[in-house]
Amino acid sequence: MAIAFVLAIAAFLVFNANGRLIAAADTFAARHLPFSMLRNHTVLLDPIVDAVAFGRSPPSAGNDGTAFWIQHGRGGRLVSKYPLVVPIVVAPLYIPAVHYLGIVGWDPHITDKVARLMEKLCASLIAAASVALMYMLLRRRSDARAACVLSLVYAFGTTTWMISSQALWTHGLAQLLIVATMWLITGRATLPRVAVAGFLCALVAANRPPDTIIALALGLWGLRWAGNRWAWFIVAGAVPVLLTLAYNLGTVGHVAGAYALSVHPSDFNDNLLEGIAGLFFSPTRGLFVFSPFLLFVPCLLLLALRDRDTCVLTLALCAAIAAQVLGYALVDWRQGIAWGPRWLTDIVPLLVWMLPPIVARLSGHARVLFAAACVVSIAIQAIGAFWYTGKVDTAVLTMKTDDRMRPMWELRNAAFVAELSHPRVQPDLLVNLRGNIDLIQPLDVVVHDAAMGDRLERQVDVAGWALVDSSSPQDIAVLIDGREVGGTDHFFERPDVARTLAEKSPAGWRLQIPVGDLKAGRHKLSVLVRAHAGGEVRLLRERFFELSPEGGGDAAERFLDHASHRAIERIAQAQQAPGYWLTSFTGGTLFEQPQPELNTYLNAIMIDLVGPIAHVAQMDEMLARARGFLTRQIESNGLVRYHGRPDASTIGVLGCAITPDSDDTALVWRVAPSEDRTKLATAMRIMRRFSTDDGLFRTWLAPRSDYRCLDPGADPNPADIGIQMHIYLLLAQEDPSAAHALCAKLKPRADDGSLWVYYSAAPTVMSLRLAELRRAGCALEVPASRLQPAVPAQAEWAKVASLVVQLQGSTPTTGQKAEATRLLQVLASNEFAALAGNPPLLYHNDMSATVRRFYWSQEVGYALWLRLYHAARGAQFPPKPSHGASPRNAS
Repeated sequence: MAIAFVLAIAAFLVFNANGRLIAAADTFAARHLPFSMLRNHTVLLDPIVDAVAFGRSPPSAGNDGTAFWIQHGRGGRLVSKYPLVVPIVVAPLYIPAVHYLGIVGWDPHITDKVARLMEKLCASLIAAASVALMYMLLRRRSDARAACVLSLVYAFGTTTWMISSQALWTHGLAQLLIVATMWLITGRATLPRVAVAGFLCALVAANRPPDTIIALALGLWGLRWAGNRWAWFIVAGAVPVLLTLAYNLGTVGHVAGAYALSVHPSDFNDNLLEGIAGLFFSPTRGLFVFSPFLLFVPCLLLLALRDRDTCVLTLALCAAIAAQVLGYALVDWRQGIAWGPRWLTDIVPLLVWMLPPIVARLSGHARVLFAAACVVSIAIQAIGAFWYTGKVDTAVLTMKTDDRMRPMWELRNAAFVAELSHPRVQPDLLVNLRGNIDLIQPLDVVVHDAAMGDRLERQVDVAGWALVDSSSPQDIAVLIDGREVGGTDHFFERPDVARTLAEKSPAGWRLQIPVGDLKAGRHKLSVLVRAHAGGEVRLLRERFFELSPEGGGDAAERFLDHASHRAIERIAQAQQAPGYWLTSFTGGTLFEQPQPELNTYLNAIMIDLVGPIAHVAQMDEMLARARGFLTRQIESNGLVRYHGRPDASTIGVLGCAITPDSDDTALVWRVAPSEDRTKLATAMRIMRRFSTDDGLFRTWLAPRSDYRCLDPGADPNPADIGIQMHIYLLLAQEDPSAAHALCAKLKPRADDGSLWVYYSAAPTVMSLRLAELRRAGCALEVPASRLQPAVPAQAEWAKVASLVVQLQGSTPTTGQKAEATRLLQVLASNEFAALAGNPPLLYHNDMSATVRRFYWSQEVGYALWLRLYHAARGAQFPPKPSHGASPRNAS
């Protein structure tokens, strides 16, 4: 047992030495189902279908989808095509991973990384356990040295290494169950051993239905071995059989399980002899080609049969092997994209078990030949572990030839030959994937065709970014509705990503993909990323988009539709990785030489502006990231600072550790509140301490002696009207009576110049806020002169805000719609050139301060444009106010 343990440790280390997962679609469900079993308490795939489908489309009503490893069960529920024994067996090993993800969060990229790691570790642990048990089994018919050598060759000279240990195929557990059953039925027949042997023997068939033949051979011998305890053998074996039948009939809907739901005539082979020969001797799939040492078994089988104690069992197993090979030969013996003789992996333990009496009787020269065959076998499997990518197999299996089997007989197509043409595959099991899909925009492109002249072609413009650790990926692939439609290995610099993440590697990518025969309607776009050449692909993101009918609408509508996608793209590109947008500031009322800064205010106003249209514009993910950023700015006392937390990495770069203020505190608590409500109570107590004698709220929440990063004006702590509006909107949610009182105090002073501190020259935001206050129950009467911009160029934005207020929640009149269309076209013309030199002026600092600053945002311009666009199209917004933002006199 000590030697067996050492062999298991050695095998486990070698199995993981390549640092990568060599999996296939067949193992996706087994990879993720343990998570769902532990979290969702179900074996169905419905709760985890996106993770299991891996960018492909699962089956739906009237559509088989492209994720062939997912099947429809009873009642339309989604089930794995493959049996559940593997995920059930490894589920307890996933408990630490579930606990870890519960702590760090179930981010899709982190979950995928942990799932891949768990799959590799569990698969290699199962394979290593089978090596240890194989040694203990062989010791019953050979000395320690021979058993050790044969166990090592079993581990590293067969597909135990390249199939069983590299992913959660059913083959790995099949080997373990077969070896464990044989170890039991070749020992003493005690009652516990008989019961366990019967259970494991039946589990062999439940785990992999084609192994039922092997289970039958082991079971017949087991009944003889059990003696008068044979009933216990049968009763224990009935447990997995009945559970499997219950699942197949009750959940899947077929007695044979989900395998039977996907049988296709093309799965069968009409040449039995070629199938047998291919399984054993083809350069691409032959068992005796990939593991030539096993050829000694059929060649010298008579030597194995001389062992009288086991000759009956040997004959039974030989019959089972022959029957299974015949079964496999009748179907498509090419076996899909996988290393070598995958299907015959399960019979490898049986053949290795037959070797000891053969090896013991070999002559000196024959032993040298056997040793050479072992070395070749190990070398072939090692090539697979460190070089195999599946690219050659993919090319061979998809090759268009009259005889689809012919390429399988060409030596140049053998994976251990063809894969050596490239460097070894780099480890990628632990890489970190980051990135996003920033743009999905259907558009019409003029394509020049030499034969047909210029023509209009519909395409989808897709853009985003991706990084693997700190490097550019090897490539990306784009799928629409589960079908690959394009890809690229070209990446360009994204200044926003480089600035935010401090990463120098090119991360940006962009593709324009012809839609072909894609029908109008809703479609899913997925992006897959490969870290290194030959490595496993990872799912970056999935997003839905709408494809309108070709040629639908007039030219103006199509132009505005195109512009709306462009506006969303610009907003997405400007959003930094942590979720925030930057603000620009200047020293005068012209947008010249702007400088960037980070503040919480702009991000709150973006949430307010985009919130009502987020779903229809497919911007929910953007807003979720922005809300997450704002929530993280709430400090332990519930207060928020204009430039964010003082310990943020952006302090000193994009802002300073400014004094907390009531404005941003109210904004953040309204649009992105913390779950800890005690912080809000603390913040409100502090805000009330800094109120004026007549009950209005001041800006800064600290004594003047404690001001930090401020340039106060004539009133060092003013009660700005915009701040009162923002606090009112928060109180309307949290304390309606206090909101009513604040409104009563504010109404008489709506035209008080001392309250117009931060918006006297920038009324656009105030126009929107007044409408929100009216809907919340506080109708302030503000003179029209207060809502006229002091900067003439801002008149267009004031008009946009006015139209948004007029159209919001009502059906637009013909005149309003015409005016909105005109304004939308003017602003969007020449790719929104108007925003480049004249974005909305949002607020300014106290004009009586020593330094004047004016704050602008192109992203708010795009957001205002989108609000007007959807309002003009008759979109109905929620009745509640969409809450937003304010200024300050920060230096």
